[in-house]
Parts: sequence; C-alpha cells; structure tokens
Amino acid sequence: MRRSRRRGGCGPLCGVPARRALLPALPGLLAAAVLCACGGDGAETVVLDEDGCALASPASVPGTQPLPLASHQVGAFCRGKARFHDRQLQGLGGNGRACADCHSPADHFQLSPAQAQARLAAMAATGIDDPLFRAIDADDFRSRGALARDFSNLTLNGLVRVSLPLPPNVKLLDCGATVPCPATAQATTETHADIWRAVPSILDSRITGPDGQAPAWPRGPNASGGYQLDGRIDTLQNQALSALRSHAGISTDPPQQWLDDLAAFQQARFSSPAVQRLADAMGAGTSPLPDLDPVLDTLESAGKRVFERACGQCHGNGGAHPSGSAPIRQGQAGTPTALVRYHDILTACPRPVDTASPPRFAFAPCSAAQMRNVRSYEITNSGVAPSGTPCGGAAPQLACVTRITTSDPGRLLLTGYPAAGGPGDIQKMDIPSLRGVSRSAPYFSNNTAATLEEMLEHYQQFFKRVQAQNPAAPLLTTQPGVTPPVIDRPFTEAEAGALLAYLRRL
Repeated sequence: MRRSRRRGGCGPLCGVPARRALLPALPGLLAAAVLCACGGDGAETVVLDEDGCALASPASVPGTQPLPLASHQVGAFCRGKARFHDRQLQGLGGNGRACADCHSPADHFQLSPAQAQARLAAMAATGIDDPLFRAIDADDFRSRGALARDFSNLTLNGLVRVSLPLPPNVKLLDCGATVPCPATAQATTETHADIWRAVPSILDSRITGPDGQAPAWPRGPNASGGYQLDGRIDTLQNQALSALRSHAGISTDPPQQWLDDLAAFQQARFSSPAVQRLADAMGAGTSPLPDLDPVLDTLESAGKRVFERACGQCHGNGGAHPSGSAPIRQGQAGTPTALVRYHDILTACPRPVDTASPPRFAFAPCSAAQMRNVRSYEITNSGVAPSGTPCGGAAPQLACVTRITTSDPGRLLLTGYPAAGGPGDIQKMDIPSLRGVSRSAPYFSNNTAATLEEMLEHYQQFFKRVQAQNPAAPLLTTQPGVTPPVIDRPFTEAEAGALLAYLRRL
C-alpha cells in the first residue's frame, strides 16, 4: 500500500524527482506502506510497518527534511518499537546490539539455539557482522576479553551470560566445573558469578512481573514477583536499563522517556489476541475475567482438567491475576498458602540421581555443553537461624557452611540465603506463564527441554522424586488431611497425550 501527503507542487505519488530516505535494515520489521511527503524540488519517503509505525525518520538521514507524521506513528509505542530494533543507540554508546538481536521477533521474542547457529553460519559465510556475537557472551570472555570467540553457549544452548555480584556470604570455589567438587577446594577471589540463562520473551509482559498478591516470598527483592527469570527486577524500564548496560554495553544511560517508550512497546506485545483481551480486562478491573481458552475438543478438554489439577497450582491462570507469576495454590481449591512464590523444579545441572535400586526417578542428564556451566559455591550461613539458635548446633540445626554445585544458584545470588527455617533461595526461580507455550520452545531457564514432550517427562520425574522424598507432600495431593495421603495431583503417563493437546492450544 502506498499513501502520499502532498506539499508544494508534487504529484499524487510525491512527484519526480524524489528524495527517498535511506532506511536501515532493522530486524523483524516488515514494510506495510510507504508514506511520502514533498517540498520544493523533491520528496521524502517514509516506510510504515505492519503496526503503522515509521521505520525511520527522514530527519535522521542527511539531506532530507523532517516529515510530519500522524500521532499514532510517532507515539510511545512506535518510538519504543524503533528503539527496540535500533542498533545504533546514538548518544548511548553500545556495542552494535539492538534489543531485537537477542529478543528475536522471528523466535517469538526469545532466542533458540537453532537461530543462533544459523546466524553464526551466515556471518561466517557472508563476512557480515552479526552483533549477536559479542565477546561478552562468549564462553572464553573471562580469559580472553575482547578476543573471545567461543560461542558454544549461544549456539549449542541458546544461552547468554548473566553476571551477578556474589552476596557477602557466598564464595565461588576453585574446582571449576568439576563434579563432584573436591572437599579440599578453596574459595576464589571472584566477586561475580557468571550464570548462563535463556533469553526470556517479552510477550505478555503486561500481565507478568510484580502482581502485589499474597503470598509473598519471605525475602526480597520483589517478594510478590518481578521481571527476569529470577524475578530480580521490579519494572520493565529497569529491566531494559539492566540489559542495555550488560548486553548492549552502553556507556551513557538513556533518559527516562526513552525507557518508558520501550516499556510501552513491550506491554503491547502478546502471545495471542486472547491474552491481550485478558490484559485489557485486568486493566479495567473486569470481574470475572474472560476465559482465554478457545473452543476445545474432547481430548483438549480432558487435558485442561489434567492441567488444572497437575499444573495450575504453579502456573496460575486463575484468580484476580492469572499470570504465570501467580503464587502456587495448594490444599483446598483456590486457597493460597505461604509455601512457594519462587520454585526449584530441578532443571539446573547436575540433576539429582536416585541411589535406590531400581531408581525411583530418573531425570534426563544434562549435556556436556550444559555441564560446562556448573560451578561450586560455599555459603556461610548467617550465624543465627530464624529460630534464634546459632548455626553449627546439634542436628537438625544447619551447619555454618553449606556447599552446593549447580549451573544456576537462582535467587541465592540475590539474597545469600540457604535453607534455614524453611524454603531457601538455592535454585529458586520465577514461574513463567504457559500462554503460547507450544510456540516458544525450547523450555526452562536453561533451554534444557527441546520439546513439550521433554518438558512433561521432566515433570513426571520431578513428581516421582517429591513422592520418594515426602509421600505426604502437599505438592502431590489435592486432598489434604487424608490418611494415608492420596497422591492424585501428578499427571499419569496415560494423561500425557491429553495434557499435550491442551498445552498446544494455550
């Protein structure tokens, strides 16, 4: 579609000669229209994308004149979209990356190993730089700095580096990725931990993040939910700022309006029109909230019943804030408990191995590429547990020092809190929404499940391990107080097909 705006003596299509704005190739943008404006001896052309936003302002191209655009073309959403795709980041510095280089629109605003592999191959074949591959996300960055070129985590796992400061009571040990870490290992002088995590999608961010609902996690930051996989960031603006600093390498922070525009764009991206309707209803205070599910066939309806019993206690989708960050609900239907806001589903590496014969559970082992990300940590406990008893006392009092070996300590890196007095923060992560899950493979915070089938197989082993450790665990039953406990929450192998059918419709 072409539209023109006449100024001076131009013809209906802007006349000849024309001065066409040279538009940069921005990833993920599809031109839907061309808007021209004329003045004097020429014209400026602006290409509009599928959202009605100008891809580039003629004022940013030397030798052209500013073009007045309609308000919907220069509003916060369109400005935010342009910034999301902008590799230049003029005035901010940066390493050539745009948000869209990692949150790829072609990958549902996340990053898959397959796409990273294809992009590395294309860069090698053409010689054209791809800013996805910057030294900061190379495996050998700590040893080679700007010369680092090992992008195994990006291409094999689809993971990027997240560098987090170690809490004062947490130290890294010098055994590297050795498993088990020798008892003689010593603490290093490292002040930060490099964690490798998947790129979370920006879709549905309007209904995720802090929700203000009980129960809250016993410790901050963001006891009622947050952004990023560990819930460590409180607003979309601060999330963007953190990413710009650490992944885009900016030297100057953008103004607040810049970040607000970027948030406006992200909050308008949804996994489906149904989720957008839900977000609108939540914003309007509508009650009851609309049901997001389409018309389901018999198998899908059966799968929904399995989901509500086996998955809904963690993945929400019910109540006043049905986002993936809603707290777990256990016991009587719909009754919140203070048990879990953040959770460990044992996807970090290495995974537990059952020593019983025959084994009662058997998780899929992590790949060699995933095991390279393992480190061992030493946690010096606070000295006084919540009970007031000094650490190091008789069992069951915790020892003063705890050692763990893991590829991702989760929220432990935010709090330094082990397991004293209740659920600690070791390997605890936020709970994601499952809307659009069939289109967002791979899964988990480290991309270790390539398919929905692999994801469900992991959960089957997870429930088996819980039962082996605590047959009466509330996580296993929807009938609390029954003796002996009725284990009916985990889905069975016979139910997996129906559950898959429902998940593919979310």
